[in-house]
Amino acid sequence: MSEGPDRTPPRDALVLASPSLVVLEVEGRTASGFVATAEGHLVTSLHAVSGARSIGAVMADGVRSEVVQVVALDERRDLAVLRLPLPDIVPALPLVPGPLPAEGDTVYVLRAVGRPAPEVRSQEVRAVQVLGDWLTLLELTRTIPEESSGGPVLDSRGTVVGVATAALANGRSLGLVIPTRYVMPMLRATSTAPLSVLEGPRRRAGRVRQVPQHPLSVLEGASPGTVEAIGSALSQAINVGAPAYNRGDVEACYRLYARTAEQLIDARGDCPGAQRALRDGLLRCVELTDADDRAWALRDTFDGLLDVIQRWLQARPPTAPGRKPPPKRLLN
Repeated sequence: MSEGPDRTPPRDALVLASPSLVVLEVEGRTASGFVATAEGHLVTSLHAVSGARSIGAVMADGVRSEVVQVVALDERRDLAVLRLPLPDIVPALPLVPGPLPAEGDTVYVLRAVGRPAPEVRSQEVRAVQVLGDWLTLLELTRTIPEESSGGPVLDSRGTVVGVATAALANGRSLGLVIPTRYVMPMLRATSTAPLSVLEGPRRRAGRVRQVPQHPLSVLEGASPGTVEAIGSALSQAINVGAPAYNRGDVEACYRLYARTAEQLIDARGDCPGAQRALRDGLLRCVELTDADDRAWALRDTFDGLLDVIQRWLQARPPTAPGRKPPPKRLLN
């Protein structure tokens, strides 16, 4: 099956890739994966296997096996490397470094279906998204099925350029490709862990956000300059704190958010509503013992204020020359 019958990857690339594809059966749902080494390293999307207590693997020739070992996890980039119980069960799909496709280029998402011939979907690259020095990814023009998450993505030469990921951002479904250069270091890991390590990512992924929904009156009495300054300070804190969090420095992220909230409380007596909201956020942190929970409590506080600031500024007359635009909400 192909979404672009006039644009098919090289036949020899499909012949090479097909035996390496694996259907992952994860507690009532399925995902794709592919074997990347002769030792049986199995690459997939982390969200597809997070929380799994059992994982079945169905090879292209129909052979079934249980996966019981985890080699490496990368929560920031939604990647997981598992290991099949025996080496050389299926041939490995080689990963080689190379340039990423550019905007407008065609790529091919391969989905394992438990048969010799995989499902192939042609897509165009909508954009090359650079989210920081920690991640560059490809956004596709169309969504991909959740069952395709974890499958390999080929370019027009047949080279594996990344791992397919079905994602959701701000309520919008996205088709993404995580480049193979982030997978290759994970394949060098020498130790393994049981499937129980997949429980942690599920707990974090299941976090319930508690973003306050403020009425516009919370900014009553504040001038546009004051509101813009508060929004700018909050956005700047997130721009620095979110990458620190993604690097694993959760404590540094929380300290930055707390310091920003305290400084705004001290400096912004001209906006009592924002002061109250920030105090409420800090009070939530007093009841929490985990740095991760405290960082998210303040992030929720900041996002609630940024939301009302954006609505407040948009409700005002059009921006005059020289005035700053409303602050943007960040996705991190």
